[in-house]
Amino acid sequence: MIPRRQLGFGLIEAMVTVAILAILLSVALPSFQQMIVNGRTRTIAESFRAGVDLARTEAMRRNLPVTFRVVSSGCTASSSGTSWVVFAGSACSDTTLVQRFDGSGAGAGTTVSANQTDVSFGGMGMVASAGLTSRISQIDFGNSLPTTQQRKLRLTISAGGQSRLCDPGVASGDPRAC
Repeated sequence: MIPRRQLGFGLIEAMVTVAILAILLSVALPSFQQMIVNGRTRTIAESFRAGVDLARTEAMRRNLPVTFRVVSSGCTASSSGTSWVVFAGSACSDTTLVQRFDGSGAGAGTTVSANQTDVSFGGMGMVASAGLTSRISQIDFGNSLPTTQQRKLRLTISAGGQSRLCDPGVASGDPRAC
């Protein structure tokens, strides 16, 4: 008698494979959720940096004052909003608006904390109110994860107009440190 060759999977083999996949997924899922939330925080922080850089570039290009403002909606200033606007001149309106970013959807779970709401750049690209304390000099970004799993970021803006995104949780001496 010629032995028959077995084709395909048996029921027991399929059940063992599904059980192993379920165990791996249950172990990996919290890490994936943490990675997604921290990625959203990074995305919002990068967009804020891009907005500050845009305001500085537009001020130099136009040789006029251009302002970056943290907002909650429209042009309403808020030091904890996840959105921002860049506008020319001293008043935000539809006619002076350069660009708007709405972070309400992309920033789900992200917290923003700025020391002020506005920073203005002059025609030379420097912060227009460099001698005053009423300008944004740093914006902190966090999220709703427990502190040990959270990746905090900080955007700093120097009086010369340069912006830098850094990690306040990294020890000094590391290039990522604040």
